[in-house]
Amino acid sequence: MHDLRHFYASVLIKHRESVKTVQKRLGHAKPSITLGIYTNLWPHDQDTIRAAVESTLAQVPSMCPKSHAKQNLRRSAA
Repeated sequence: MHDLRHFYASVLIKHRESVKTVQKRLGHAKPSITLGIYTNLWPHDQDTIRAAVESTLAQVPSMCPKSHAKQNLRRSAA
């Protein structure tokens, strides 16, 4: 039964549920209990930060008018 509980927690975490949500669903008294057990399952900040920045920056050239993009390239090359 405890394995099913861990599986349930891991599914919630994989789908980016918050610590508070997982805590409530598992019936832990405090979020610190949930973090103490499952902290290794949440994505590392570096991974999520990197993905967020890469996703945002990938859209920048398409958002810039062509004339501005060319000017910015010239400035950065100088």
